[in-house]
Amino acid sequence: HRVGFRENNASDGIHQRRSSLRQENILLCSCRLMSSTKRSLSCMICRSMRLWTATMNRDLRAILQLGTAFMLIFSAFNSQGFVEIAVLSSASHEHQSSGITEQSGYYSLSVIYFVFTISNLLAPVVINVIGCKWAMVIGALTYCIFMLGFLYLHAWLLYASSGLAGFGAAILWTGQGVYLTKWSRVDTMARNSGILWAMLQSCLIFAGLFLFALFFSSSIASSTRLMYTSFSVICFAGTVVLALLPLPPPIQDHREGDDRTNILGETIAVRVRSLRDAAAIPQVGSWKSEFLNTLRVLRSRRMLLLSVVFLYSGIEMTFYTGIYSACLAAFQSLNDPNGLIIAYNALLLGAGQITGGILFGICAKRTIARGRNPVILIGTCVHLITFFLIFLNVPMEAPLHKTNAHAYITPSYSLALLCGLLLGFGDSCWNTQIYSLLGSLYTINSSNAFALFKFFQSFAACASFYYGSVLLLHWQLAIMAVGAVLGALCFFPVEWESLAMATPPPIYS
Repeated sequence: HRVGFRENNASDGIHQRRSSLRQENILLCSCRLMSSTKRSLSCMICRSMRLWTATMNRDLRAILQLGTAFMLIFSAFNSQGFVEIAVLSSASHEHQSSGITEQSGYYSLSVIYFVFTISNLLAPVVINVIGCKWAMVIGALTYCIFMLGFLYLHAWLLYASSGLAGFGAAILWTGQGVYLTKWSRVDTMARNSGILWAMLQSCLIFAGLFLFALFFSSSIASSTRLMYTSFSVICFAGTVVLALLPLPPPIQDHREGDDRTNILGETIAVRVRSLRDAAAIPQVGSWKSEFLNTLRVLRSRRMLLLSVVFLYSGIEMTFYTGIYSACLAAFQSLNDPNGLIIAYNALLLGAGQITGGILFGICAKRTIARGRNPVILIGTCVHLITFFLIFLNVPMEAPLHKTNAHAYITPSYSLALLCGLLLGFGDSCWNTQIYSLLGSLYTINSSNAFALFKFFQSFAACASFYYGSVLLLHWQLAIMAVGAVLGALCFFPVEWESLAMATPPPIYS
């Protein structure tokens, strides 16, 4: 009995040791499995984050290169816009056989925007055929041709090159909108549009510095050939930068990127998903189908409301880029014979534009937490105050010819420049929000939406340059004041609709 008891105890001990060894092995295997799972999960997370960072950096590089190209092109084109009316007014007296008149500057700009208006209806088709990148390259080349035409001034050449520049502007700007949308994600659209806008408007700083250096020792009339030769070279440099832009990534690349990121969970995958998958155009449509698609976008309620916003954008753009600088050049009571005030005005316009672009574009997440409407309201108030100050300071006949008359207060050099700063800041409030709204609402029909934006903007600019040659200043200011109020009232409901679309529906348990 004792022997059997000892044998039973020994066997029980062996079973217990085996059981404990088995449990230790299971625990060890579990630990190894958990550690390997953690390592693989961490590796997948790191790969996903590296993929997201690489995509973000690639997007940002493309936007910065696009901004650099536009900065060069419009450093030249906007500079000539500030002086074109004054240059052609002087040329009308020096080259009477050329057919150039005192109002040819207004007519040339009006032709540019008239052709621009019509060409915007064709721009989506051109972009579908040759792509947004090469459309921008061709558009920039037409700007170069236009500015080279000032070296051989003649009326027919001026108006023909103006029409060519209008067509180029249509495909350039529509292509820029499509390229921006394709390289932007939902969470970077406001940032990218702000960066692009700030870089674009920094051209006004360079334009002001260039004009200041030029006019400091000479007058506008005596430096025309040097100016337009320099403008052409700078514009061509920007065209080369456009030609070196990377092509927008194919649709498959975005889908692969989204699938890889999806291992972190569906929520993160949705947040980093790009706008450009939907914006990419899978196939080239016919002219008729693309035109009908543009008309379908136009007939929507939101686009009809936005058309009023676009019209106001065109009117005020015309005023600050051309008419206001012409008024300052004709304002003899400011005692500025060399036209240096045009250079100072360009510098302050650029400062206002860049300030607005930084506040409401690059830093959009901090400054527009309640949506775009507060920014539009700020821009409207700034413009209304500025129009009133210009009404008090600048004589009414300044848009038509040189004058020694006074307005309602003693002529103030500093107040005239302050108005330039406020015009630039208010314009940036409007345009950063327009680009951001269009990029968010029209991811699929981006080329059609941006084409309609430029269509209405250029139509208003065409009309504004035409009536700018015949209307006194106070009538032009009244038109812009009414347009600012109507534009804001039409923008607000579209933004409310955009916010409603972006807000997720409530979840009921």
